[in-house]
Amino acid sequence: MQTVSLEISRHAPIILFGRDERGRPHGSIFDGLPAADVERAAGLMGMRTVAAESAALLDLSADLPKGRPFKSGSGFAPWVPISLYHKLLATAGLSDDPPPLKASAKPAEGGAGDGAGKGSPPGGSGADEPPAPKGGAKQPANFADIQIGSVVLAKGDDGDDAYYAAKVVSVDTNDRLGLNWTGYPDLPRFSRPRKSVALLHPEAATEAT
Repeated sequence: MQTVSLEISRHAPIILFGRDERGRPHGSIFDGLPAADVERAAGLMGMRTVAAESAALLDLSADLPKGRPFKSGSGFAPWVPISLYHKLLATAGLSDDPPPLKASAKPAEGGAGDGAGKGSPPGGSGADEPPAPKGGAKQPANFADIQIGSVVLAKGDDGDDAYYAAKVVSVDTNDRLGLNWTGYPDLPRFSRPRKSVALLHPEAATEAT
């Protein structure tokens, strides 16, 4: 965990941000929570904190989701656009350090059969990979219409309750969907049950890809 060497005002909102063990950028803004609690959460999550005391950081914080503490001591910091993450780094004067390595990190849900297991190369490769997404696939009007190339909303993992856009890259015989997070092509593929995803409006699906 790295805390920027700025004096943290008692009233200044605090930005918590960083990458997870899979390289995904996360961030949130904590307002009204003691700085020590936010820094403790950042330490548990392997992330950073910076006080939003400058006009530039305050402007960026307006684009961040509101953070909240968990009973475990960590905090809510969902994914953020990579462009916003880079702006936070530049404004805070920080380098983009590699994500922390966790010896006890669990493999992605779905196991090796989905190409998302521990040790799988980002993006996947090899004969056992699911077929590539179909370009221009029609957005499903119902769950039965979900096919390879469809864009849906899938729930995050590791306690993340938010939903994010993901593209279907395979449909298994047990009705599980092989998925890739849209906008993160280097992250491992994962799977979710068909009934657990949500449908996207066609226009929103186009924007997501």
